[in-house]
Amino acid sequence: MAAGIVYLDVDDEITSAAQRIRSSAATRVALVVPYGSRIATSRMNFRLLSREAIVSNRRLSIVSGDAASRSLAASAGLPVFSSVAEYEGAVEAGTDRPGNDDDGSATRRGAVPTSLAESETVAAVGPVAAAA
Repeated sequence: MAAGIVYLDVDDEITSAAQRIRSSAATRVALVVPYGSRIATSRMNFRLLSREAIVSNRRLSIVSGDAASRSLAASAGLPVFSSVAEYEGAVEAGTDRPGNDDDGSATRRGAVPTSLAESETVAAVGPVAAAA
């Protein structure tokens, strides 16, 4: 299972991030979200990205050095990591579960919808191909 790392810019919009998830050749995609990113302004943005990953058959993780961004992403049910090295270590270990936060506490991970039926209330970002 291939893993891809996508670095976002501070000014990237949700549609740009969704397109980058769709266009990734990797099955596992880690979005590296910088401090102050527009994407990290709401939980709904992370839920939309989660839905986009599901529709695109990708496993999405969020990497951010910013604890507030990680908290929002985790509250949307996404696995979160504080560094690319931590993410790569989890991929090598065969899991997408993070280790510990900087303060030593275990990073919490919410329930991630496993099918489109479970996440129908979240609108898709951009064009979505019809499922067969």
